[in-house]
Amino acid sequence: MQSYRYILFICFFTAGLFSQQEKFNIYAGVERCQVCHETPEMGNQHGVWKDTKHAKAYETLLTEESALIVQEKGYSTPAYETPECLSCHVTGYNNPDAIFAENFTIQNGVQCESCHGAGESYRKEIIMCDREVSIVNGLILPKPDDCLTCHNEKSPRYKPFDYEVYYKKMEHHKNPEYKCETEEDEDEDW
Repeated sequence: MQSYRYILFICFFTAGLFSQQEKFNIYAGVERCQVCHETPEMGNQHGVWKDTKHAKAYETLLTEESALIVQEKGYSTPAYETPECLSCHVTGYNNPDAIFAENFTIQNGVQCESCHGAGESYRKEIIMCDREVSIVNGLILPKPDDCLTCHNEKSPRYKPFDYEVYYKKMEHHKNPEYKCETEEDEDEDW
């Protein structure tokens, strides 16, 4: 089994060298992550995300409060069309090289890939079963400073950001008891 994973690693790594940059910019969307990360056995990361403000980030751009903020800032577009708002309220919007998979929807707000990187190149279970292979294929393990990309003084509703306090609201670890052993390839036509 170990040699099989090593061979896969070499194949994915070598094949990926030619199109790595583009692949690292394809956002799959939370529904793709949900397929594996919603089960209690895995740790229900999707369920944790779904109950956070990140999951509702785009919806806040549809409110009267957001309409007043863009008006006060002098923007001529509604908040849900204003790039300065979308850059923090929609996953991948602040990446000028972003490519969005067919099923990706901005209505899901700040999705998994906002913190973990565009996931098309690492989303398959056969890759995700090995953390190092996942990282080579674009998985990001976020650090506190990554949050400051959006949680900073530029935000019109900024509140001092305490990583430890806010991380507890978002914490979503993989269940350490979960056994990830697969040799199956996922259906590409999802």
